[in-house]
Amino acid sequence: MDAAKYLGAYLRSSRSEYLLAEIPGLLAVFFIGAPSLDRLLEPLLWEGVAVFILLYFMGFIINAYTDLEIDRKYTIFKNRLPDAVELIGRRNVRALIAGQILGAFLLTVHISLAMGSWVPLALVAVGTFFGVGYSLPPLHFKVRGWLHALSLIVSAFLVPACFLLYIIAGTIEPAPFVIVLGFSLLHYGIAFANQAIDYIEDRAGGVRSPPVRWGMERSLVVAMAFIFTGMALALVGLYHHIVGGASSVLGLSGLPLLLLLLPLILAGYYLPVSGLYRMYRATLTRPIEEAVRFMKDICHYNRWQASGILGVMAALAVLFFGATGA
Repeated sequence: MDAAKYLGAYLRSSRSEYLLAEIPGLLAVFFIGAPSLDRLLEPLLWEGVAVFILLYFMGFIINAYTDLEIDRKYTIFKNRLPDAVELIGRRNVRALIAGQILGAFLLTVHISLAMGSWVPLALVAVGTFFGVGYSLPPLHFKVRGWLHALSLIVSAFLVPACFLLYIIAGTIEPAPFVIVLGFSLLHYGIAFANQAIDYIEDRAGGVRSPPVRWGMERSLVVAMAFIFTGMALALVGLYHHIVGGASSVLGLSGLPLLLLLLPLILAGYYLPVSGLYRMYRATLTRPIEEAVRFMKDICHYNRWQASGILGVMAALAVLFFGATGA
């Protein structure tokens, strides 16, 4: 197998298209925690980014490996994932998973020793446990009701952001943590769209995802509840972050500054929220099979996630550059 085909298969199985959302997410965390752009010159930061990418890709590869037979039945892009896994080879995929976990932990041990803190290692251990357990039996959290929410929020959103925030800032203050927690809940809500478009295949394959377990209509209501709860929490955290840092942009501070940033954040989330609402309306007005076909046509999940986080990144960039003068 030539290197280009192998690399292409690896990038497909690791869902590299999600870098569209992950890169602005990394920048958003940087803007929350960094005192200045000089922090970009810190080698430990880039080691942390490497850990982030290794473990994020690992999670997607595990999911592609464990869902091999189910993914073959999908009528959407996921039906290309089994071919990528088979091209790499199942044994090689297992070696890649183990190697990426080992590499991430070795880098994290160095980060922890350099910082004189066990926190980075503890965060990576927790995130890896839930990331691996999300897809792999016997844990298989993604089909275990509320453990689906816990494992995905922790492994995909909360822990990775806290890990990088700790490396950047040297600590995790309450206000930044609340921001991260709020947006973690919000983006978990958006993730229900990805579960919804798999409903027919998951139901046929006995996969007890939230839409299968709770029903499509109820699961989309839960999704919107996560989104609005997460948004409220994130805005509270952002307000206290502004006040606590005595931040000022264009002569504005406190609540007026938050209101200045709010349109950027809301503009970013218009695409996923309006899309989820259209999906919800489809469940009320169409037979379920027709509704799911409609959802597959309108749902561009990675773009929805990216749109939201780009709005957040833009707002935090305004706050960062306005406050630091960088």
